[in-house]
Amino acid sequence: MIGRMTTLARPYATAAFEYALQKNALSAWDEMLASAAFVAKDKAVLSLLASPAVSKQKMADFFCDVLSKVLDKEKRNFIYLLAEKNRLSVLPDISSLFKAYRAEHEKKLTVQVTSAIALDAAYQQELIATLSKRLQRQVSLQCDTDPSLLGGIVVKAGDRVMDGSVRGKLNRLYESL
Repeated sequence: MIGRMTTLARPYATAAFEYALQKNALSAWDEMLASAAFVAKDKAVLSLLASPAVSKQKMADFFCDVLSKVLDKEKRNFIYLLAEKNRLSVLPDISSLFKAYRAEHEKKLTVQVTSAIALDAAYQQELIATLSKRLQRQVSLQCDTDPSLLGGIVVKAGDRVMDGSVRGKLNRLYESL
């Protein structure tokens, strides 16, 4: 289910992505949005954003001061637009959507791999090659361990899950009986 914040963030993320793509500045916009999202997640900042005593102008000025190293005129205007529309609090969602749009555009995918034991570098490289070919994306791995899998791996690529774990196979066998 898509959350309300994601729905509010989508038009801004789309506009930022299309602009950054047109200007060949995906990396710079991604960096700025990630930094802005980090600021927006801070508990003190969240309370300021919720306070009617703090004006939209002051919040925009605050964000622009904090982010001054990663802002140019266009990014600064984007922050002021978000402030004017009371959308600074959705910056984390805007950043997440932007990252997803960028990854799709660049044909990149981070795949979550969970295994019973830590995977060695050679196996990780083999897995990257196999998954890249199968998913037709440039794959990077995020590896975790879970001893309860007993053996094998579970791969999560976007909304796809490939369960090759011993625990998964035992569960499927149990359900078929």
